Amino acid sequence: MNKIQIDPKDLLHNHKRSNKKHTTFIISGGAGRVITAIPALEKYHRLNPDDDFKILVHGWEDLFWSNSILQNRTFSATQKGTFDLHIKNNRIVCPEPYQNSNYFNQKANLVEAFDEEINKTDDHSDLSFSGLSVSEHERLEYKEVIEKLKRDKKKRKVVVIQPFGSGTKILDKKPFDPSNRSILFEDYLKIVKSIESECLVFYASDPIFKHPQDTESIILNEYKPYLRSLLGFISNSDLFIGCDSIGQHVARFLNVPSIVLMGGSDERNTSYPDQHTIFRTRPCQYSPIRLADRDCEFADRYNEGIMEFNDDQLNEIIKSIYNQIGTKGNTTLESGTALEYS
Repeated sequence: MNKIQIDPKDLLHNHKRSNKKHTTFIISGGAGRVITAIPALEKYHRLNPDDDFKILVHGWEDLFWSNSILQNRTFSATQKGTFDLHIKNNRIVCPEPYQNSNYFNQKANLVEAFDEEINKTDDHSDLSFSGLSVSEHERLEYKEVIEKLKRDKKKRKVVVIQPFGSGTKILDKKPFDPSNRSILFEDYLKIVKSIESECLVFYASDPIFKHPQDTESIILNEYKPYLRSLLGFISNSDLFIGCDSIGQHVARFLNVPSIVLMGGSDERNTSYPDQHTIFRTRPCQYSPIRLADRDCEFADRYNEGIMEFNDDQLNEIIKSIYNQIGTKGNTTLESGTALEYS
């Protein structure tokens, strides 16, 4: 009978594998939070090469596509069998940036707060914003779509606008955002009307909120899958315009010039004042989300009306748009324009 020969190196290899760490990071919340966790997760990979870690997200796993480090580690938390596969035998980490002291004292933004919660450090100098990836195939495909539309519509520049955040709903037949983060629908329409003669405009919010008088902008949601389309179109745009929502995070990570109108959230927490051009009407009261529900309600009450930009302020925003895209257009709003939504 032949004896099975066991190489001592194999025993050592199996021993090492058995001692390998297995961590599962559960990243809760919306797509913007998931994007801002990417730099810290990539850093964790660099600092912990012995950890075969996994990432669970709630519906945003395609944001990790084409990321060579994280793509194969990311799974949907809603998939059948997730508990046995990725939770039961692993160390569970649920990083919560909203409960980070530096974050709620406006000393850290979301990217930095995730780094502190995941990597236990206040040194953020080694964080990279290159982890939100668009494949070459995607880039070329969306570029071809855009170039054809530019030729057909005789436009010179490309702008993506996301006026409404995820908390927006219809009340009294109008879009309403109780968190005071979204651009008012009258203002978004004025902006679009002021640039549509020069720009091919892609509308990146829920189509139900699109103003009926906005007849020129192209609904980005018609291109599937939506999140990959959002990345593809923003990466090929000359400018992003939006509010505190996913689009401004995508634009930051893809290094696209951006104009962001801020309201009920603080740009020191949720945006990038060193990268984006920020406009706001007045300082906001901080809303301690996931910490103090009643204080969140009072902050929302205090911040009501904070997104009501007057015509002079809107003119400054439109001038900034034309300055950034490098064309001369109509930088003055027509006064007395009646806008109705039905």
